[in-house]
Amino acid sequence: MNLMLSRRCVLRMGAATLMGGMLPGCTLTRAGKVTTITLNVAEVTDYGNALVSFANTAISLSCVAAAMGPANVALANTVIAALKEALDAFRTAAGSSTSVSYDNTSVRTAFDSIVADIEQINTLVIAVITGMASDLSSTVVSEAKTAANAASTLISLLKAMVDMTTRRLAVGTTLSAQAAIGRITVFVATHGA
Repeated sequence: MNLMLSRRCVLRMGAATLMGGMLPGCTLTRAGKVTTITLNVAEVTDYGNALVSFANTAISLSCVAAAMGPANVALANTVIAALKEALDAFRTAAGSSTSVSYDNTSVRTAFDSIVADIEQINTLVIAVITGMASDLSSTVVSEAKTAANAASTLISLLKAMVDMTTRRLAVGTTLSAQAAIGRITVFVATHGA
């Protein structure tokens, strides 16, 4: 038996393990040429709600608001409100189901709206925080960067639920979904209004 594994084999096994571990909120089934993606409703809403909490808290910090500027803070508030509406639409489309098919038109529309809003949060809030100088109120900036990394992880996981062809990794260390939500919860508890 040859214990020497090729680099490609190791990478393939690692990627498959990572994808399997990172995407517990969805399943992919194929029947002929038809692919069905099933989303875990609770995980989609948990990730989305954590992102809403993170963004609201982040833009309430004076150092983040100053770095963003008043126009971008106003735009971020609009995007946060739109994300809340998209999450409500997703819950409405799901009804009392614990999982729903992304192939359903109303579910797809609501989920795609969630993805569009989280991409804007990534651009408006997370990118500003990760680009901030570390010498600005170092504790607050450090905590904001930690929470931004956690938010980036959740964004990557949400996007990956329906895009099985592209693996999106978070900036910085990759976290489990629960660890990311935990870091955001601590950030909100510490800095929330």
